[in-house]
Amino acid sequence: MISVSAAAGLLDLLDAAGVSPDGVLRAAGLPRAALADADGFIPCAAFATLLEECARATRDESFGLHFGERYNPKDVGAIAYVALNSPTIETACDNVARYLHLHNEAVTVFRTVDGDRVYLRHVLDGLGRQSVRQHNEYSIAVALNLLRLMAGSRWFPLEVQFGHEAPRNLAEHERIFACPILFDCETNALVVDRDFIARHVPSADERLYPIVQRYLDQFLKAMPREDDFLCSVRKAIGQSMGDGRSTLGHVAKGLAMSRRALQRKLEDYGVDFKTLLDETRQRFAVDYLRNPNHTVTEVAFVLGYSEVSALNRAFKRWTGLTPLEHRRKSMKSKI
Repeated sequence: MISVSAAAGLLDLLDAAGVSPDGVLRAAGLPRAALADADGFIPCAAFATLLEECARATRDESFGLHFGERYNPKDVGAIAYVALNSPTIETACDNVARYLHLHNEAVTVFRTVDGDRVYLRHVLDGLGRQSVRQHNEYSIAVALNLLRLMAGSRWFPLEVQFGHEAPRNLAEHERIFACPILFDCETNALVVDRDFIARHVPSADERLYPIVQRYLDQFLKAMPREDDFLCSVRKAIGQSMGDGRSTLGHVAKGLAMSRRALQRKLEDYGVDFKTLLDETRQRFAVDYLRNPNHTVTEVAFVLGYSEVSALNRAFKRWTGLTPLEHRRKSMKSKI
């Protein structure tokens, strides 16, 4: 899953380009209401698909790059603020690596060192063979913006690396990064010198820094602990729900496994696929229903149900209430 805040400003950008946001969202399998709650989450695969659909609809092959260039990292929220108030850029990178999972569960960031060169690496996992060019370029452009907020707007990396194939036209990449750009690399990465990450962050607020750290640590502690394999299966189920293909075979394909291999491994854990699918749908349903902007019909669609009545039956089995009854009860409890 990825925070809806990752798409901040996206619909406005489509409007400005003269493209119907609703048409692009439909092509990506997302209702508009899915982006209405900035505190909500959507499947990362759906976000990657959305960026690809935006590139097609706007006829801008570098849409993800341009969206990332315009994106304000502060829209990510507390994770950006803990980085911006870290004492050094190295500490900021460590904090992003520690907390980014709270924003985007499909991304891992880490750094490697080779002599005087430091590789700030970005790995996008769990999307199978789905095209990730737009997501990759968006992410690295946002990372550049975040580093510039700490180092100054005229700062540029030594080199940029991308894991996907080189596009036909590199003019916009060269304009934005102003450094050598490599493709078909091991990972996405911004390459910097060792002296750079040792820099102090001049605008850091030493009083705000521990407050934001404690806030994020509380979220980390609240996250459910589960075996990595089962987490991967749940994520794959979540990513496949919107297109109605939450079958054992489709989820296995997304995990680069055979249907039978996935079934056997789940048996080793003492769980079955139908149970995991049911539990994942329940989690998503409860989360989506918290937002009054999501209609029950939209929730049913996102969860992969062909009819609202199927969601009604499942939700009553989970909670003893229909989705509407659950929503009314939740709203009353807030008053």
